[in-house]
Amino acid sequence: MKGLRRACRTLLCAIIGITAMLSGLPSSAEVRAQANVREFDTQKLDAFMETSMQSLNIPGAAIAVVKGDQAVYWKGYGVSGPDKKPVTPQTPFVLGSTSKSFTAVAVMQLAEEGRIDLDAPVQRYLPWFRVADEEASEKITVKHLLHQTSGLSTYSGQVSLAKGNKTLESHIRGLKDTALTEPVGSVFQYSNTNYDILGAIIQEVSHMPYTEYVKQRIYEPLDMQHSYASPEEGEGGGLATGYQPVFGWMVPTKQLEHQGTVPSGYLISSSEDMSKYLIAHMNGGRYGDTALLSEQSVGLLHKPAASMWGDAFYAMGWTVEHDKLYHDGSTENTYSKMVIDGEYGVILLINAMDFFHIDSYDSIMTGIVGMLQGQDPPKLESSEYKQTYMVLDIAAAAVLIYLAFSIYRLFKWRTRFHATALRIGFHFLFVLLINWLVPIGLLLAVPKLLVPWPVVMAFLPGFGHFMFVIPVLLISVGLIKVILILRSIAGKRKKVFAH
Repeated sequence: MKGLRRACRTLLCAIIGITAMLSGLPSSAEVRAQANVREFDTQKLDAFMETSMQSLNIPGAAIAVVKGDQAVYWKGYGVSGPDKKPVTPQTPFVLGSTSKSFTAVAVMQLAEEGRIDLDAPVQRYLPWFRVADEEASEKITVKHLLHQTSGLSTYSGQVSLAKGNKTLESHIRGLKDTALTEPVGSVFQYSNTNYDILGAIIQEVSHMPYTEYVKQRIYEPLDMQHSYASPEEGEGGGLATGYQPVFGWMVPTKQLEHQGTVPSGYLISSSEDMSKYLIAHMNGGRYGDTALLSEQSVGLLHKPAASMWGDAFYAMGWTVEHDKLYHDGSTENTYSKMVIDGEYGVILLINAMDFFHIDSYDSIMTGIVGMLQGQDPPKLESSEYKQTYMVLDIAAAAVLIYLAFSIYRLFKWRTRFHATALRIGFHFLFVLLINWLVPIGLLLAVPKLLVPWPVVMAFLPGFGHFMFVIPVLLISVGLIKVILILRSIAGKRKKVFAH
């Protein structure tokens, strides 16, 4: 959910005025690896993971390293939740947007069977499908969705995060008033909505729920025994609890309901299972004796298609940059990233998400891949994490002190305010700017230009609530000030007329 990340960073920079980079906290670990010759130092890798988690305040994580057609290293670090159970390679995590590659695989399976034509319009499979522009609705094809070139915006995908409690079909039917922001097929725009629509197509064509399809056609053939398609199933299998920083303190939190957005970001898997999935992608669709897809179809999944930035292109559920394939995912409180680079494939799962330090989460994977290629790992400083939250907390405290002082002064106004023309004009201008225009502008601009407020509060607990409540309080204080000013003016007039 990359668009959301960018929106969160933009929002917080605009309101609090700071750009953040890094974060920090540790844990213990349990190791399991397949017998194979490894060309990297596992002790250094473990030390890097533990140091990174300590620096970034991450409770638990799991990794898997694949070389060729075998998983050569699995390991879990830290704890999976408040019960302090250790993370293992079998611990399931919510994947986030890494789920999109599974949806793309499902589409290609059905395409191989002749049940889906990638160049066919969506309406061939979902006759009721509509966006606001009826003509554009007829033009959107399956391939446009796969390549993220349908014209649907990043924002439309973010809006869906606040409405994920709908069924998949009702979520897609609800797009009838959604406007495209670019002509169909013209430009890449990352949108969760594209892959949710693909999920609905899979559901319609296969005559089974999307979640059931993934279990029967992907999880089971790859022997992914610790992978799930719903949080209820995942919890029964030891699903890792997600954590989020609240004013700098990492606390366990619950996700919103996402029944209607599973295809774009809410599948569940473990590092051990994801190693099997990576092996299939790295070996022409085969895992052992199982053929998930043909080599030709895997080639199409990995083929660069839509230009994103620089040398990066979107394929089908994968980003392609030079010879490297990757995709990451972030939910409210979990993070994942998978990379195929040369002869190695790597999966990283984390049971926390800190949108102030997303670049640092990404750098963990960069460090792992670099170590596999013989490079020294980067160092993540916990002091930067602490400094970031110190600045944010001080800024929030300053705002609260100002607001508390403003409320305190209101009780003095009735007796101390003298209604001169100059004072009245000054206070009206001050109220108009500080108590009304700025906070009202913020309350309206965030959901209009960035993300809906429920999403802000879900993905940025603490600061997200703070950024919503403070403008509401400022508006309220401004209203009370105006009432007191008007009462003071009215009282002065009464005295004049009384004389």
